[in-house]
Amino acid sequence: MEWNSKFNEPNESLGFLLWRVTQTWQRMITKELNKISLTHAQFVLLAASDFLNSCGEKVTQKKLSEFTHSNCMMVSDVVRTLETKGLIIRTKNPSDKREIILSPTEEGLNRVKIALPIVEAVDVGFFGNIMEKEARLNQILIRLLSLNTFDEK
Repeated sequence: MEWNSKFNEPNESLGFLLWRVTQTWQRMITKELNKISLTHAQFVLLAASDFLNSCGEKVTQKKLSEFTHSNCMMVSDVVRTLETKGLIIRTKNPSDKREIILSPTEEGLNRVKIALPIVEAVDVGFFGNIMEKEARLNQILIRLLSLNTFDEK
């Protein structure tokens, strides 16, 4: 059987390498967050909700989905789990009864305070060596995202 790629081997593919790097980094984050009973997705949505609330935003599932560039159905499922865990509460928007506002509970805020240093320590451990050599990695990734955004609708 013939290999029909322009790459002689998978590790020559930037996309495949990015996939592997992302998977490895996520496994490291997941291992550490499991110690405080959070998944990576739960942490991201809980921390994003905390951040947006601290900026005075009215946080909805749609806003969380847009802010984190996550699938709306996944956000809905994870928010439901966070609510069951007592980390987020849902309340009707007084000015629009159709809209549900999400807010971290006191326990949710405490969990973010515990989780942020854990996640940041994993990031430093994982990315630290390359960041010392390539300070522009964040700008490169931001540029890639800005050039390649798409509407999931």
